[in-house]
Amino acid sequence: MRAPEDRLIAEGLELLHLVAKRIARRLGRRIPVEDLVALGHPALLEVARTYDPGRSTFEAYAKRKIRWAIFDGIRRETRWRSAAARASALAASARFAEGRGADDDADVPATQEAYAARLGGLLAGHAAAMALGLVSAHGDVAAVPDAADSPEECASRAQLAQFVRDAVRELPERERALVERHYFAGERFDQIAQDLGISKSWASRLHSQAIERLGERLRPAR
Repeated sequence: MRAPEDRLIAEGLELLHLVAKRIARRLGRRIPVEDLVALGHPALLEVARTYDPGRSTFEAYAKRKIRWAIFDGIRRETRWRSAAARASALAASARFAEGRGADDDADVPATQEAYAARLGGLLAGHAAAMALGLVSAHGDVAAVPDAADSPEECASRAQLAQFVRDAVRELPERERALVERHYFAGERFDQIAQDLGISKSWASRLHSQAIERLGERLRPAR
């Protein structure tokens, strides 16, 4: 009975190491790859048990579950406090990308101006997502200063944190509730979606809408 699961686990081990190495690189190698692999291994076991080939490819499903497990594990570990801030930023950016979906740009006119505008909005969204992740309850930039940072850099980060929090307060009600509960209260995304009476996939799109609004506010005046 366990043969299919064992096969998927064996197939997923390579994916686990690939995801762990990529995250380690994006975190500036502040956490050893083997520690990230350990964080993601329970997720791989769950993936092998719950994978449904009718809903997704194994690679896409495994990478997504493993990535979120590693991000969550980093944020729970107090010994990785400075890395947790960066992990929160990367997780927010990844969730923004997931919520946008593959077809969001399908109706954009094929003109250079429209492409440039859409690209600018996309980059602003990722920047806003990462800023929001940094000031979240799991990775407050003011709480994890880098020893090499100057007082001016610390003050600039604190100013950004206040600006982001003020911008979040101006979001539409459901978007604000989702963002505040997830980033500032540390609540699980699926639990918030359940409380709001929406699916997790729709909550992900709602999250991306909120991030796009924040991105517009964070963009320099044009």
